[in-house]
Amino acid sequence: MGVVAPSGPVDARREAVEAGIRRLEAYGFRVRTGEALWAREGVRAGARETQLADLHAMWADPEVKAIFCATGGVTAITLVDGLDYDLVAQNPKPFIGMSDITLLQAAMLRRTGLVSLHASGLADGLGSPDAELEAPYLLRLLTDPDPPGPLPDWAGEVRPVRPGRAESAGHDRGGASGRQDSGVRGRLVGGCWNCVLHLLGTSYWPDTEGAILFLEGVNLLTSAVLRGLAQLRLAGALDGVKAILFGHMEGCFRDRPSPLEGMALAVTEALGDLDLPVYQTEAFGHCVPNVTLPIGAVACIRDGRLVLEEGAVV
Repeated sequence: MGVVAPSGPVDARREAVEAGIRRLEAYGFRVRTGEALWAREGVRAGARETQLADLHAMWADPEVKAIFCATGGVTAITLVDGLDYDLVAQNPKPFIGMSDITLLQAAMLRRTGLVSLHASGLADGLGSPDAELEAPYLLRLLTDPDPPGPLPDWAGEVRPVRPGRAESAGHDRGGASGRQDSGVRGRLVGGCWNCVLHLLGTSYWPDTEGAILFLEGVNLLTSAVLRGLAQLRLAGALDGVKAILFGHMEGCFRDRPSPLEGMALAVTEALGDLDLPVYQTEAFGHCVPNVTLPIGAVACIRDGRLVLEEGAVV
């Protein structure tokens, strides 16, 4: 397993990252770390060139079977136009992280079709004593090519914020008719609201045609979510989207009496009469536990559950 720091400095989280490395080794994996892992240059872990070299070295190394990001940060977007996407495409392997890392995952999906894993970084995931629920599920997706099926019970339910017309009529937006379970099927595309939306309008924004667009965020006011949804609509990024799935919205909607009220308000005002179902779950995001999602794999929202219909590895 490779461990890299393609965004913010990790030195302040060294104890947690080293605990995550020990856990990987306890599972029987050998661990290889990047040169920039413990470096610090301002708000990034080492120089941009070193961070890119670490990523390229991990992808080029046939002994490295998966790549863990240690933490998030704020600088991953500066690596997007420096990645060797041909190298990534020729050596596909799971790339694990979330938050700022979703910028890289989204860009890789767009340029190479790589299915990556939206999961806690090493410091907050395998390196945390609170990872007892999410760690086994992450390892399952990392090592088992079979479709995982419904998310584990501890991930909770998926609740409608507003149904689309097809869901109200009891049909499957994936194409089947006569269903009573209101299934919505599509590829999982998305990531952290605060980060991945900054790719909108660039050639790295992922293809959302036929997608379930999943989004989680941190410290967003209702106005920010409303404007962001409206921007997605105006940019045509919601054309062909099967559904929006909000995850845990940490510290969001504090300007409204309740988070669900704030979300419903933002969705109603931004999307208007657009026929697009919107759901919410506490299963993923900046939360504990945080369930692993395979970005780019097909999933279905059905009977209050998110069902993963494709595995993340081959």
